[in-house]
Amino acid sequence: MKPVLLCALVIALGTSPALAATESREKQMLRRMQQQMQQVDQARALAEQEKAAALADKARLDREREKLAAEARRQTAARARAETELKRLRTETDELKGRLADVEKKLADSLTLQRTTADRLAQAEAVQRQTAGMLSTRQQELAQCKMHNGRLAEVGREMMEKYRDKSCRDALLQAEPFTGLKQVEVENLLETWRDRVDRDKLTQDK
Repeated sequence: MKPVLLCALVIALGTSPALAATESREKQMLRRMQQQMQQVDQARALAEQEKAAALADKARLDREREKLAAEARRQTAARARAETELKRLRTETDELKGRLADVEKKLADSLTLQRTTADRLAQAEAVQRQTAGMLSTRQQELAQCKMHNGRLAEVGREMMEKYRDKSCRDALLQAEPFTGLKQVEVENLLETWRDRVDRDKLTQDK
């Protein structure tokens, strides 16, 4: 029994270093595999973190892009409204320019008509003043004519009275050929009447 045990012990002792070496290599390989797995896990965790960060960045960028898109849509709508308002203002400006041109033309026509009317009024006033002057002159001439007519009528009545009151004696004395005294008296009277008529008659210039 002892020899068998000894052989087994010898064999065991002889194989122990080999087994130990094998176990050591396996442990090393196991450790390396574990380290590699840890590295893989770490790499996977890092990749997951990077993926999560990338997804977060993507979500943030998507939100920012959506905000920018919404802002772009608002700006586009605002620009469209501004262009519409600008077009409306240009149309109103053109209409106002047209109205202003019409008003300026009407004003120019009104000023021309006003100047023409003022000229006509001035001419009418000048004619009125001239007519008033002529009327005043005519009234003065008429008054003078009336006065002269009255005087001439008075002379005529006086002549008729003289002729009516003329007696036969006056006629004989007027026709008396020797002395001619009554003829001289009659001629003096006629000369006095002629002077009065010439003084009161209207001249051709009036």
